Amino acid sequence: MNNVQRTLVTLVMCVAPFAAVLVAQPIGGPPPCWPPPCIPIDGGLGLLIAAGALLGGKQALNIRRSRRASR
Repeated sequence: MNNVQRTLVTLVMCVAPFAAVLVAQPIGGPPPCWPPPCIPIDGGLGLLIAAGALLGGKQALNIRRSRRASR
């Protein structure tokens, strides 16, 4: 792939998610929540992201240690 094609593919990959979000929104904005106590998903999702980051860090550390030991 030449540089022009790489640049074009990168640009499309960066812009496409934003375009999909804009198209997916209803015209009048999001509908009001029903039943009234609207609870965001943020708490559990944040914990899952943190757990994934910790697990990935542990795996990276284990790989780094095993490579140092094999030298």
